[in-house]
Amino acid sequence: MDSLKLTTYPVAVRMIRKGEDFPLGTISAKTLFGAEVPACLTYTWCRRSGISFSLEASDIACKPIVLYFGLARLSDPDDLHRAWEQHGGYKCDLAADKKSREKDVCFPFGEFQGIALSPLPQTLFAPDLVMLFCSPLALSHLILAATYDGECITSHFNGMESSCKEGIIRTHRTGECQVVCPGMGDRVLAGAQDHEMIFSIPEHRLENILDCLFKAGNKIQPPPFGMPHSTPTLGAGKILGMPAEPGVWPLLRTKLQEE
Repeated sequence: MDSLKLTTYPVAVRMIRKGEDFPLGTISAKTLFGAEVPACLTYTWCRRSGISFSLEASDIACKPIVLYFGLARLSDPDDLHRAWEQHGGYKCDLAADKKSREKDVCFPFGEFQGIALSPLPQTLFAPDLVMLFCSPLALSHLILAATYDGECITSHFNGMESSCKEGIIRTHRTGECQVVCPGMGDRVLAGAQDHEMIFSIPEHRLENILDCLFKAGNKIQPPPFGMPHSTPTLGAGKILGMPAEPGVWPLLRTKLQEE
């Protein structure tokens, strides 16, 4: 939180399997709010207020997410597409809605009975993954840290159910970091801010990413990266008579001239 200057807590997420007790200290969304609410609203309350939540099917008002979390199922899966096409209109027609979801991920029905959420600095349980709501600048540093070993991140975007579907389900299923653009539900229903993005990290990558923060570009002098970044100076100019450009550029400039 200090290094990236996060303004809200990272959200620790644990999927609760059938027969497993919810962690002590979590409160059901329905108990707190007196009614079912969108799951994404509990992420906001968790990261802003520090409340730890337990979510079962009866706590979640967003029924498509109940299906994606595998907490319920439809006799005809196409009912989901028809519902969005008839009452949402996020895609141009029914075929487009189905096409946009071909690469969606979901949990099998019955694998889990619910979800536990807790603010990471005071989490009540060992998480499966962590969602960080952050600025685009912090996201850039997180991407660099996650790819410092040479790997690349592949993320999926169709604009819908983003924090749940991509931030939680895909991260859990793949065991890989995900870049997530909050969907309209996150912004309209849950109050995600205009400047916020999400970076989701599986638990086994947390220490590595923390260790690799701000290592990218460490051979560039003077170091140009920080939080926030210094006034832009890296380029063709000079500072105190020295070229203000990464050494990669003059080296390749020489090599290109040789060609």
